[in-house]
Amino acid sequence: MPTPTSRHSTSTRHLAVLRALSVGREVDLWTSRTGVVHSVFRRAVNLLVDGEMWSVLAAGQPDAPFGIRLAADPDCGGLGVMPKDCVHVRAGSIGVGRLAIDCRAASRWAPRPWHEPAAGLLSRLSTAEQAARPRAWPDSVTLARQVTAALTSGNAELASALRRCVGLGPGMTPAGDDVLVGMLTVFSSGAAGTEGARITARLTSALAPILSSTPDVSRHLLTQAARGLPSRAIHDLGAALVEGAPDPVLQSALQVVLGIGCTSGADACTGVIAACRFSFLTPERHAA
Repeated sequence: MPTPTSRHSTSTRHLAVLRALSVGREVDLWTSRTGVVHSVFRRAVNLLVDGEMWSVLAAGQPDAPFGIRLAADPDCGGLGVMPKDCVHVRAGSIGVGRLAIDCRAASRWAPRPWHEPAAGLLSRLSTAEQAARPRAWPDSVTLARQVTAALTSGNAELASALRRCVGLGPGMTPAGDDVLVGMLTVFSSGAAGTEGARITARLTSALAPILSSTPDVSRHLLTQAARGLPSRAIHDLGAALVEGAPDPVLQSALQVVLGIGCTSGADACTGVIAACRFSFLTPERHAA
C-alpha cells in the first residue's frame, strides 16, 4: 500500500514515516487539503493549512487543539523539513516535505469547559504567583494589570492598553502576547460565564486591528485562545487553579507551564492569575 505522502510525490526515496501519538480536536485529517511549512524549531514544526497554524510537536510537548504530537521525541530540526516545504493532508495522514506522519491511530485531545471556582482560589492563585513571578518577564504583571483595569473602561482605553501589550517583550511569542493568551484562556473557559464571553468578544474585537504587529506564531496563538482553544498546558493549569485540584496536581500543572520557553509559560501564568482575580475575586464582581 502506498504511504500517504507517496500519493502526492513522484518518488518515495528517502521517505521517513512517523507515528502521531495524539492530535488536537481542531486538526481535520480526513479532508484532503494542502499547505506549507511555516517554521521549524527544535521541538516543533509549524504548518500553515487553510489559514490555520498547525504544530507538529515532539512527544514531550503538551497537546494543543491544533497540535499533532509525535510518538517519538525527535529533534524536529533534524527531520529534514524546511520552511515552504509542501504539506499534504489526506486520509488521516500528513505529508510534510519528505516526511509522512501517520495519525490514524492517534488519540484526540480537546479543551473542556471549566467548572465554577472552588473555595480557596485566592490561596491557589498566590501559590501560582509566587512560582511564576521570578521566572516571568519583569513587566508582565504591569501589563496584565493595565489590561484588566482597561476592561472596566471604554473601548478606547482597552484598545490603548492592548497596543501597549501586543508584541511587547522578549521571546518568539512576545511576553505581552503570552500574558494575553493566559487571560483569554480564563475568559473563554466557561467558568467566567456570560461576562467572560462578553469580555472575550471585546478583547477579540480590540485585538483585530493590531494583530499584524506581532509575529505569525503569536498571532495564531492569540486568535486560538480567543476561540477557547489554548494549549493543554495552560488549559490544565487554569482548570487546576479554578476548580481546586489537589496540590500535587496543581504543582505538576505549574511546573509544565513554567517550563515553556524562557519566560513564555510564566508570562501566560501571570495572565491566568490576573484574569482569575478580575473575574472571580474583585469584590464588587464577586458579590454579583
